[in-house]
Amino acid sequence: MGKKLLFTITSLGLMASLMVNGVAQAETGATENFSRSLEKQIEKQLPKNIGGLQAVTQFEAMLKNAPAVKIEGSVKASSIDYGEYAIEQEYNDDFGYADSLSFDKPIYGQLLPYDDIDFYKITVPRDGLLLVGGESNTYAIDLLFLATEKDFVESSKLVYLGTEYDEYMEIQAYQAKAGTYYVAATDYDYFDYAWDDNTEEDIYMLAAAFSDNVAPGKPTVNKVDNNDVAVTGKAEANSTVTVKNGTTVIGSAKASSTGVFSVKVAVQKAGSTLAATAKDSSGNISAATTTKVVDVVAPGKPTVNKVDNNDVVVTGKAEANSTITVKKGTTILSSIKASSTGTFLAKIAVQKAGTALAVTAKDSAGNISAATAITVADVIAPAKPVVNKVDSNDLKVTGKAEANSTVAVKNGTTLLGYAKASSTGYYSVPIKAQKRGVTITVTAKDKAGNISAKASLVVVSP
Repeated sequence: MGKKLLFTITSLGLMASLMVNGVAQAETGATENFSRSLEKQIEKQLPKNIGGLQAVTQFEAMLKNAPAVKIEGSVKASSIDYGEYAIEQEYNDDFGYADSLSFDKPIYGQLLPYDDIDFYKITVPRDGLLLVGGESNTYAIDLLFLATEKDFVESSKLVYLGTEYDEYMEIQAYQAKAGTYYVAATDYDYFDYAWDDNTEEDIYMLAAAFSDNVAPGKPTVNKVDNNDVAVTGKAEANSTVTVKNGTTVIGSAKASSTGVFSVKVAVQKAGSTLAATAKDSSGNISAATTTKVVDVVAPGKPTVNKVDNNDVVVTGKAEANSTITVKKGTTILSSIKASSTGTFLAKIAVQKAGTALAVTAKDSAGNISAATAITVADVIAPAKPVVNKVDSNDLKVTGKAEANSTVAVKNGTTLLGYAKASSTGYYSVPIKAQKRGVTITVTAKDKAGNISAKASLVVVSP
């Protein structure tokens, strides 16, 4: 790590020594714990999927372009912020005295006196990738550093991913949960030699960067039906929620600061599979949450063909593959499935003329249509009327026919008279007296207009 850092700040006159009374001497316990942590952190190459990230590339460029600094004298008690960089504050040789390391500027320091360890505190704002980089301006410092939890505690909150380095700098990557961590730095020479040749002119630099590489959790999606014009639910706060039907994006919207979202969509067909994903501001995309569009729309009323009192089937057309039910009152007469084109044929017993039938269609989701009402038509003519004897003196024709039918009496094509049969079928039709030998005909017509066969009778002598 032989990169030269050459910025002189002698004119500031601020670098008075604080090394008196042995205040900056690193504690033996910290050195031993640091050593053990380094031994456990097996060096490995930064994985390609991380090394190629834009965040890593930008961090490398930042390190290479960091300002050149030269410190004359020993670092003083208060760290100095020069805008583009900062200088360490001694005493910072333990976790409780750690300097702050920010993500927006590097910090420079010295490793003096012998066995010095410098600690820096850094806050990771949310789960993501923590990058720590370091370099020195001299071969006198063989810089060692690592990120750790307080007191070198090890847990899954901070996981070492790998290292990338060249002759000038080293970058370490960690997968970190949101929280506070520490960076410890020292000189490898302290572990190999009982002395060190560091001087006040030998300085090192540390820098840190953070990248959100954690995808949001899968969105929670509320039920979507085939009436809905929005997909709603909850996702990562401020993430962008996208809803797709297959590969087609049907809507996109930003979740609120509490994660609530409502994505406007066109009404989707029942049974369609929708997929919702959330993308955070760093471009990380969640796994998809899928949901099927629920059918809550009832089928249209079936179209029913005429049903008469001769029919043994009810036919018509309804929603494809729906279940057709034919009822008389509350009694189910038939229930069958419509074809894939919607046609149906439901077998029934012959129904009495005037019977009211109701036909409904139920889809696979259980939605039931409004009922189509149909009345059984009367297509059966009344029986031939029974006619009593008529003589040439009679002024009426009597007999029995279908109840409530209209009885007509004719002489040839001439209508002689007509009358309505009683509820028991008896009738009496007024006529003019007819000559003996005349043949008269009698018919009965029901209210549906069906006319019976003719009953013929010859007028006789009194």
